[in-house]
Amino acid sequence: MEIIFNALFKIDIQAPAAEQLAMPDGNNDLRSYIVELLDKIIADPDKKGFVFQSETTETRRLIDDIIAVNDNDYYSYSVHALDIANRLHRKEVDSDNRNNLDVDLLKGIAVISLVKFENNTQKVIISKADYNEFLDVLSYTKRQGFPIKKKIYKAFVADINETGDITKVAVYDTNSVFTVYWYRDFLELQQVHTDEYNTEKVFNIIETKILTPIKKISKRDYIELWNATVRYFRIKPEFALENFVEEIITSHVPFDPKVDVREWAEKTRKQFGKTDFDSKFNIAANKISKRFKNSISLTPQIDLNLKDGIKDLKGTIQRYQEDNGNKWVMIKSEDGFEYFNDTEIMNNE
Repeated sequence: MEIIFNALFKIDIQAPAAEQLAMPDGNNDLRSYIVELLDKIIADPDKKGFVFQSETTETRRLIDDIIAVNDNDYYSYSVHALDIANRLHRKEVDSDNRNNLDVDLLKGIAVISLVKFENNTQKVIISKADYNEFLDVLSYTKRQGFPIKKKIYKAFVADINETGDITKVAVYDTNSVFTVYWYRDFLELQQVHTDEYNTEKVFNIIETKILTPIKKISKRDYIELWNATVRYFRIKPEFALENFVEEIITSHVPFDPKVDVREWAEKTRKQFGKTDFDSKFNIAANKISKRFKNSISLTPQIDLNLKDGIKDLKGTIQRYQEDNGNKWVMIKSEDGFEYFNDTEIMNNE
């Protein structure tokens, strides 16, 4: 990756406009921070696809202006980047005045970059990294700065082909939900896929391409992962690919050694690289509630019907094998207890 152009702006809604900051020369902590930020944005899998509301919006025009600049014309890059930064500043002021944001608008820096790759494609990246408040361990006073380990940002990436055309745009947001003012008001974008579409497509892919193949290897691992997946979609307000992989797949302790969670985590990631849905979206659980069911045949006469995710699956349903080889499925149930005879299998232990 070669950085063709970088511009740095301070964004503060208390100020009259965006303030362009000098980009320091040589290697230093700020430059390293920005390079790491760009690398993280480009590699971030938790993105959402968008399109411009029209080809003639102000934001689209300003991005086209940057693409059209000759590589060595730094002044023209700076002029167009300042226009973008001032637009961001105006939209943050407007949003604050409307007082309809779910999150506070923080002071931060806007980084506007043009980067080039070996195959002659380019990316225009617009990002805003937020300040965090922290306590200085030497002076014991509150100060502001950028979090190094966990970067907090909003970002826009436009993919540019060899002929200078925008082929794809994506939005990233480390907030729990995508901030509306960022993609709709500032960038003038609209979503490619609805949350309902994403929810249905993603759950189907996970169930058919990830969980069902595991069932052929280990039914115990399958039902544990199926149950955890259902609860994720039922309880979580938002789906994010990496969060799902880490929380559901890689954290699972397999019953069968043939189930390699790292392998299945990578298979899950690859599914998102070749399909037409987003890797981050608000979950519309009502759209797939009928899919939160699973039926397990116990005998030719009895099926165990799971109607939703179970909070404590291991503490609710267990298996038991007697010394004589008889196998049992035991279910913790206050309601069902009154229907059946007492058993003495536990006395065999």
